[in-house]
Amino acid sequence: MKKVEFDESNAQESVVVFVDGDKYGVLTYDYDQGVWVLWPDQIDDGVSYFDSLKDTEEAITREIQNFKD
Repeated sequence: MKKVEFDESNAQESVVVFVDGDKYGVLTYDYDQGVWVLWPDQIDDGVSYFDSLKDTEEAITREIQNFKD
């Protein structure tokens, strides 16, 4: 199972997402939409989640851990 971690040391601006120790992407809060948006390093598009950082982190963790390679 993949290990998903979140660096919230600068959570007012962004949260860095790591998978198995490697940087996966960055979460930023979109004030216009009122949701957290994940910007994965591998693609040039954002994925919108929830207004709650906790709910967003839980959803991302589930998605990454359940993704079949």
